[in-house]
Amino acid sequence: MKKIVRLTETDLERIVTRVINEQNETRSFIRAIQRFLIDKKITGDNKKPLTVDGRTDNNLTSQTAQAISKYQSMIGVYPADGVWEINTWEKMPKEDQKKLKKLMAEEGDIFDKFLHWMGWD
Repeated sequence: MKKIVRLTETDLERIVTRVINEQNETRSFIRAIQRFLIDKKITGDNKKPLTVDGRTDNNLTSQTAQAISKYQSMIGVYPADGVWEINTWEKMPKEDQKKLKKLMAEEGDIFDKFLHWMGWD
């Protein structure tokens, strides 16, 4: 049995807005990671500093994913697959975690900045 769902224009606007906001949050996070890797002087296979654009393809053809994979190898994450997940965060030295939190706050919205300022991140 098929179920037909009818969406209003308001419903569609709300969905599109939510998707755009989620993409912006993800890009902010990736930009923070890119800045972190640049600061650590970790590059992709082309040996050039990363571009801070908030993009990664989560496959090892992207320079950002290659740099993430190198960092994962340095800190003992297995597999070093170029995907930033909780296992990467857990293996990070505390000083690196602190640095990345600061960068995430800088790249985030005003709420992220406030949480960092309060020490709640």
